Amino acid sequence: MTFCTKSWRDRLVDTLHLLHEVQSPFLEAYWRRHGYPVVVTFNGRDETPYPKDDLLWLYDTSLEATRNEEVKYYRKLRAALDPVRGILRSHPALSRALGPMVGNDKFMVEMANGASLTWLSWFVVGLMQRASEFSTSGFESAAEELGALLNASMTTLSVEVPRDLDLGYDALLFSGPKIDRPLELKSGLKVVPFASLEAWVEPSWIRDYLPEHVDRRDWRQIGAIVRPFRWRPHMARMNKPSDKMMPSRPGFEEEAFCFLELLAVSNQTPIIPFVLVNDCLHQAATLLLGKLRGPGSKVHVDTVDWRHDPFRNPPKLHENAIQQAVSAFERRETSAFKRLELVRRRLSESLAREGRFALDDRILDVSQSIELMLEIRGNNVGKKFVSELADLLSSDAEHNAAIRAAAKKFYNVRSAIVHGPSDEHRRRLMQERALTFRSGFNLAQQAYFKLIHDKN
Repeated sequence: MTFCTKSWRDRLVDTLHLLHEVQSPFLEAYWRRHGYPVVVTFNGRDETPYPKDDLLWLYDTSLEATRNEEVKYYRKLRAALDPVRGILRSHPALSRALGPMVGNDKFMVEMANGASLTWLSWFVVGLMQRASEFSTSGFESAAEELGALLNASMTTLSVEVPRDLDLGYDALLFSGPKIDRPLELKSGLKVVPFASLEAWVEPSWIRDYLPEHVDRRDWRQIGAIVRPFRWRPHMARMNKPSDKMMPSRPGFEEEAFCFLELLAVSNQTPIIPFVLVNDCLHQAATLLLGKLRGPGSKVHVDTVDWRHDPFRNPPKLHENAIQQAVSAFERRETSAFKRLELVRRRLSESLAREGRFALDDRILDVSQSIELMLEIRGNNVGKKFVSELADLLSSDAEHNAAIRAAAKKFYNVRSAIVHGPSDEHRRRLMQERALTFRSGFNLAQQAYFKLIHDKN
């Protein structure tokens, strides 16, 4: 007999409407005995979590009832719940996973972020909760999504899943300038505001890596560089995982860190990657497939701590800086780019230095980066530092003189830090470190991007 997805979906929707109507007084009675859910509101908006645990308890208790009074009490609920379970079971993906054992409701669901045991009650709860998230046609939309996900599990052919529920992300989260619009790179990576990932990344997953005062509704200083991928679930019998292997994906961290470092250098603002989260799946997909929401893995990179200031606007991300970083990133396979890898890393880290000697360390980072770029060796390092930097960056004699003056001032401050403020002149230079760092970083930034584009 040929399976018809539309017929299955229409029958499922009809039974869900009836179940939703029948279960309401049972939920009300449960809450009267055990306490009502805590109501959560914000600015007049109801943000009370869906009572999925209460509903799951109600379904499972009605199914497991054996005493006469319990069976009699739950008879009407069972009469509405059983048809939903029967229609779910009739889908080929679920009937194959459940097997021929009479009364068995349990099976394995395998997804990109792991496998777990689930049962039909979880699927019914997931359909109920997902339907509540739509203003209209909730059961129709939820049944359509579940049907598509189940169909995708049975084939290697393309299956269109509504609302990108089969889209997943690997994400490197960072604190830095505000991302006003998504940035797409030719490598397939994207830079997006964290708020746009709310359906894929649960804020509680990253709470340990952020200061306590970060408001969960204000993520302006948090962005992410992500790699999207498509996935499909697999259903298997209990304690018998399927022989289908989830496709492996090469790591994307190296390219993600590389672009963020370029963006930090080009925009001259610190960008702090703080956690790598892999295999992030759409919240609705995990809900409908009866799996607890969670990432495949999390790797702590850094801590944002005091650098997040809730009372100031995030640094601005300038359009010319974006274009400069993107252009350099596209040349990452050239010999010039590879030769200057340590320079890029050191310059980006200099912007994020902290501690008592942060300012000194930043200037030394820039100084060493310039010396590495220009390959300065031997004697008269200071003179070579000034002349080679000016020759590289200047466009005419007047410009050459200006760069020489700025480079000489920077190198003198660097010498005062290294050798100590031994006289009045060097003590005055030490008072100018903040401005000198900015001046020196600007020279280093120009030299870096010029060398990236001038040489192959």
